[in-house]
Amino acid sequence: MRPEIVEFKDKLPATMFVRNVEYYPYHWHDILEIVVVLKGSINLIIGDESLLLHKNDIALVNIDEMHRMDNYGEGNEVLSIHIDGSFCRRILKDRAFLYLYCCSTYHEAATPGKYQQMKTYIAQLVQVVYKINTLDTPDIFYSAEQLLISMIKYLDYHFDFLRWGYGTTPFSEKIVNRLKFIAEKTSNDQEMLSGLSGLASELNISLQHLSHDIKEKFGLTFQELLYYSKCEQAAKLLLSTCKRIIDISMDCGFSDAKYLIKYFKRYFNCTPSEFRKKHLADNKIVPDRIYYRDCPLSDAID
Repeated sequence: MRPEIVEFKDKLPATMFVRNVEYYPYHWHDILEIVVVLKGSINLIIGDESLLLHKNDIALVNIDEMHRMDNYGEGNEVLSIHIDGSFCRRILKDRAFLYLYCCSTYHEAATPGKYQQMKTYIAQLVQVVYKINTLDTPDIFYSAEQLLISMIKYLDYHFDFLRWGYGTTPFSEKIVNRLKFIAEKTSNDQEMLSGLSGLASELNISLQHLSHDIKEKFGLTFQELLYYSKCEQAAKLLLSTCKRIIDISMDCGFSDAKYLIKYFKRYFNCTPSEFRKKHLADNKIVPDRIYYRDCPLSDAID
């Protein structure tokens, strides 16, 4: 269950289903997941961020990103589209670091065009997959795969967090490429500071100026973004292993467990031990805590 293993049947590197979701505990998987609310409302928790989604809202869960889902006070129907992570990596072969931010609740009003395009891709994909269930022909599978490729490439540019942050004005390609490189290679504060200093020098601006621009776009300093990433990795180890806190802190790049505890409390509002106690369940118990009802895929077709 943690991580959750998703199998892809037939010839298509994607699957989709419609469910009435009551509760789905923290899990992660090697897939890119798109969530669309068809009826009612849900609370989608990605890492430490709670996203309240209503009818027609869409949100994206990144590959291996920890998330859970709760019903929000009423019945719901939720379309989930799972895209094979290995397929995404083949399409985006030059993208070792991939982090997308897509949540219509908070950003569609500022950028309606790109969310409408995503909804168009989703509607077309649902139609094609629905046809696959009745027409097993090479043309249908080819159409579905080409549609997936187009959608993944569109997501990669228009929802790349290191390009856009939460805003509507992208960083230059030079900054984007360097930030991705730094994010991929950094394992400690000195490496991060060295990478940002080099980028500032290339751009002929001060490190303070660059740091201010990053904080303004992302809401966090680059260092804080990287610490969050380390804390999310720690959360996964807390739920999927019996390792001690001190060992988990070392595995996640903290020089001392006290730094893991400090930053974990900042991002998850509890200590690592409290998080483990609250959310940990073994493989026998976790399936019993999942509450949902499958619905026909036709419910996702207008």
